[in-house]
Amino acid sequence: MKTTRREFIAASAAALAAAQAWGQSPNERLGIGLIGCGNRGNAHLGDLINLREAHNLQVVALCDVWKKNLDAAQARVQKESGAAPKTFTRFEELLALPEVDAVVIATPDFAHSPMLIAAANAKKHAYCEKPMAVRLEDANGAVDAVEQHQIVCQMGTQYRSGGGHMAGAKLIQAGALGKMIKCHTTYNDCGPRWIRPFDEVKAEDVDWKQYLMYLPDQPFDPRKFRLWHLYKDCTVGLIGLLGVHPIDVAHWYTEDPLPLSAVGMGAKIAWTDREHLDTQECTLAYPKGHILQFSSRLGNANGGPQNVFFGTKGTFDTESWTLRGDGGGDEKIGTPLTVEPEKAPGHMENWLQCIREKNRKTRADVHAGYAHSIASIMGARACETGRRMIYNAQSRTITEG
Repeated sequence: MKTTRREFIAASAAALAAAQAWGQSPNERLGIGLIGCGNRGNAHLGDLINLREAHNLQVVALCDVWKKNLDAAQARVQKESGAAPKTFTRFEELLALPEVDAVVIATPDFAHSPMLIAAANAKKHAYCEKPMAVRLEDANGAVDAVEQHQIVCQMGTQYRSGGGHMAGAKLIQAGALGKMIKCHTTYNDCGPRWIRPFDEVKAEDVDWKQYLMYLPDQPFDPRKFRLWHLYKDCTVGLIGLLGVHPIDVAHWYTEDPLPLSAVGMGAKIAWTDREHLDTQECTLAYPKGHILQFSSRLGNANGGPQNVFFGTKGTFDTESWTLRGDGGGDEKIGTPLTVEPEKAPGHMENWLQCIREKNRKTRADVHAGYAHSIASIMGARACETGRRMIYNAQSRTITEG
């Protein structure tokens, strides 16, 4: 059927009016969907709202399996932007929206990679919380999907956007420490910050089947819903929940991201009402020859800098941000050097800039996410089994050795 000139003008005017309701032309506005409206999701929502005008974006859709979170996030967006986003409990429905150009994934750990894969297959750019994956097959699948569909992906390891970390990376990568010997990483705590109230969670307000995703069917459990951090099928434990931040920094600084092998051990000592260990020690070996030690405990928060790098010329840590000759040999560093933090856009803004610039090299891309996933999966398995784990980069497999 032929469109008349009057009909064409009317249709164009309607499209323009719809675009103006969002404040920008449809070709310029970036439509964002948020999957997961809990603690992390709300933090990201704040970033998106703050960056809305500068980056011409609009949060157009929200997804959460819990009605309480979903309703609160929708009200917040409507208050801040004047437009109510669409809401869903099923993330596939959000991804099917043509007005969604990119998504932020802030769900429990076990859902990260399946949702990232689905987003890539839907050709939506993605910001995905850490750890990227808790299962090897999901880690492999996420890299393949992101690369196949060429989406812009940013992992939620935001230390990569910290000014001190950025300056330190350049210093170490320039060889200031000489040959790298060891990277010590640690992340400790002494209080039950993972404890959340769950009495208020009602079965009728939760899409429990969607929440479980690929997990075995099981009766609704409000404790598992809110305290998923404590369960083995929901996360790999301390090394994934906490350790990926300093481990990712070590991968970045050494430019040696994929471990060869891992050994480890652990125990439940202070906070035992969990399936996971609350004290953990892992050692990973890397192709360039250095080893990485990860140490974490929940009964004592003392532990020094999260990252300490030991080389033949001295030592550098991410607390004093100072390069010293401590421990170095004949060529050890003489005068200590403290790095000055770099100034750069934040982690979320870096992702948005890369989308605008069609630059797929975000600060924490899918390959960085893959590397921290491999390290955390191997470390967790080594601690749980007491056996050495070996990663084969050619076959992308992990085996006991």
